[in-house]
Amino acid sequence: MLNEFRNKIDKIDREIVMLLSERSEISKKIGVLKAKNCLDVLNSDREEELVLRLEEIGLKKGLDNRYIKDIFGVILKESRKVQDE
Repeated sequence: MLNEFRNKIDKIDREIVMLLSERSEISKKIGVLKAKNCLDVLNSDREEELVLRLEEIGLKKGLDNRYIKDIFGVILKESRKVQDE
């Protein structure tokens, strides 16, 4: 039983990494568009909106807001870094 749960978590973790990779590729494309249009990499309003929306979803799924903020804080920081390359 424990191994079944661990296998499921391993599968989910692989999917998360694949989605993060896909997100990073899209962020790179966004960075190119922002550079061409002389836009700032940081869009605080967009990030705040996104995190609030994700917190609502997380709340409905029983997840703590701090958990969502922390995870997406790291994801958004990496996204800005990739866009700025």
